Amino acid sequence: MKSSKNQIETKILKSSLGEIFFAEDFYAYGSPGNIRLTLFRLVNEGILERLAQGIYLKPKRDPLLGTLYPTTEEIAKQIAQRDKARIAPTGVFALYLLGLTTQVPLKAVYLSDGSQREIKIGNRTIQFKKTVPKSFAIKDELLHLIVQAFKEVGQNNVTEDFIEKIKPSIVQLNSQVVQKQVKYAPVWIQKHINNLYTQR
Repeated sequence: MKSSKNQIETKILKSSLGEIFFAEDFYAYGSPGNIRLTLFRLVNEGILERLAQGIYLKPKRDPLLGTLYPTTEEIAKQIAQRDKARIAPTGVFALYLLGLTTQVPLKAVYLSDGSQREIKIGNRTIQFKKTVPKSFAIKDELLHLIVQAFKEVGQNNVTEDFIEKIKPSIVQLNSQVVQKQVKYAPVWIQKHINNLYTQR
């Protein structure tokens, strides 16, 4: 019978470069203490990199750039998948994902129907804010980002410049999405989206 170290190593070696692992992925192979120790050794050997407590990366390395790290969004989606939670970007991070700001936010904030928590990964932070189920009434990812961008800017601060910048995203929306899901946004945002969508 293979030792827990061998089983963990085998699983990691068979995986793709750039794959993210959680300590819980190995719970079938031994006690939490043994697993932690094995992962600690694998980090020291350079087989894994520790991103945060209980989160590890099988590093993919570039000769010039060094380790290619997953994006904040990729890590957040993996955490949500593990926790069987729904998440949705909000705040400045939504503006960034839409290309409305070029500054990469060091804190990515997500609405979540899972547990509330904050995870530090290097100089970045992922924050999951507990929210009510109706926050996920908008299923379309692009529409959700647009609504969150408007909320971040605020009803009284929507400028012509902002409208011009967000219009290309709005005109990309599927007509079925506009018909069926825009109604879940605040009324003032509905008006902006519908106005800009009809101007296509």
